[in-house]
This record gives sequence, C-alpha cells and structure tokens, in this order.
Amino acid sequence: MSESTVLYRREGKVAIITLNRPEAMNSMTVSMMENLTAAVKRFDNDDDAWVAIIDGNGRSFCTGADLKESLGLIEEDAGNLYELPKTGMATVTAIANCKKPTIAAIHGHTVAGGMLFANACALIVAAESTKIAMPETKVGMPTLGYLDMWKVVGPRRFMEMALTGSSINAQKALDWGLVNKVVADDSLFDEALAMANKIASNSPKSVAGHLKAVKLSIKYNKELLEEMATDIWDDVVYSEDLQEGLKSFGEKRAPVWKNK
Repeated sequence: MSESTVLYRREGKVAIITLNRPEAMNSMTVSMMENLTAAVKRFDNDDDAWVAIIDGNGRSFCTGADLKESLGLIEEDAGNLYELPKTGMATVTAIANCKKPTIAAIHGHTVAGGMLFANACALIVAAESTKIAMPETKVGMPTLGYLDMWKVVGPRRFMEMALTGSSINAQKALDWGLVNKVVADDSLFDEALAMANKIASNSPKSVAGHLKAVKLSIKYNKELLEEMATDIWDDVVYSEDLQEGLKSFGEKRAPVWKNK
C-alpha cells in the first residue's frame, strides 16, 4: 500500500485511515482506491485496532473519482471505465463489510465516491463546512453505489439529490439523518476520536455482534438491486453524453448534452 495517498496509523485501539491527496481534494484514482481498500482490510485484520476513523487531509474529505483519469480511460475505450466502479465498489464493500465499526470524519466537499465511502461507514461525524452531493448527472456519469442511501434520507430527498446533483450542507444532512453529528471544523478529528474511544471502551465482541445484527437488518435484496443497476450502468457508460461530460470537464466548459 502506498504511504503517499492513503495513510494508516493507530492511537491506542483506534486506527486512523487518512486520504492524503490534498492537492487534488482527495479525488480518487484507481490506485488510490486500491490503497484505501488495503488500509481498510489492514484495520479489519489488526487485532489491536477496535474502531477506525476514515478522514481526509486538506480542504475536502473526498471529491470522488479523479475525472482526469476517467477521461483518459474512456478515450482509450469506454469499457475501461469499468475499472472505476469495479475498484470503487470493492472499496465500498470492504468498508461496509468491516467486522468492526468505522467512523467517517468528513469535511468540505464530500461528493460522489467520497459520499459512497462515508455512507459505507457505520457512523459519520461531519464538520460544519461539509457539502454533500451526488453530482454524477452533471458530467453524465452513471452510478452503482448509492443503492441503499435512499433508505437513510427517504426516496424523495434521495431523488432530489441524485437528479439535480445539488449539494446539501452539514445541518441538512443531520436533519435528514445522513450524519450522526455536526461539529466545528477545528474539532472534527477530536470529536471523531472521542466517539471512537467511547466505542472502544465497550466489549469488542458485543460491539461486533450489534454491528452485524444492524447490517443484516437493513439489508434487503441487495444482490437484485446490484444486478439491475449494472444494466443501468451499461446504458450510460457507453453513451456519447458521458464522453461529452468528461471532455467538457477537462476543457473547463459547459457540457452540450445529446441524450445519446
């Protein structure tokens, strides 16, 4: 695992996994997602770590996939873009399947894949600066990753976020039940660490049992949803609109959609 884009350290029984590409607002390349997956699995196999915090260096938690890399992939072959969902969903799955609790400490822009990674955690602490969005429609990208989020915020609110691509602030995310707590930016890590230590003071076996029970109770035919979503992905990933969205982003201009 590269020590440059994803960092791993421990404070007592708490593992801290930090996204460390601040110059790019922690946008994720394929290799960075692989590094995050490796760090999450390292935590899950670390007997001395009972809780993990996932946070980000710089102005934002994570702005999702690196669209410059995405443009390069699709210019070679649209099918190459499958590397993004395949790798990204492996990361989401690794976080969601952790046998131990994970806490996302989010701030600034937490969008697209960044929200996927945070939403996969058991708990989310948000700084006041947090802006959450699902902006895939703004660049013509498909998505597979938000399949369960509507259960948290409700279908109408979910549709509003998904179809408009507009962001919501930390307070609205709290009101909608998307995050557990909103704190001042300068106390974000301390608040997340305090929550982690409170969990770590409890029986790890009991905590793991509760975590597993809750995850099982909220899972509903996810396999069927993922199969359906793959068909949706195929329809979008080979579209002219996706190519236009990524090119317009790279060229810093407004996209011209063709609905093709």
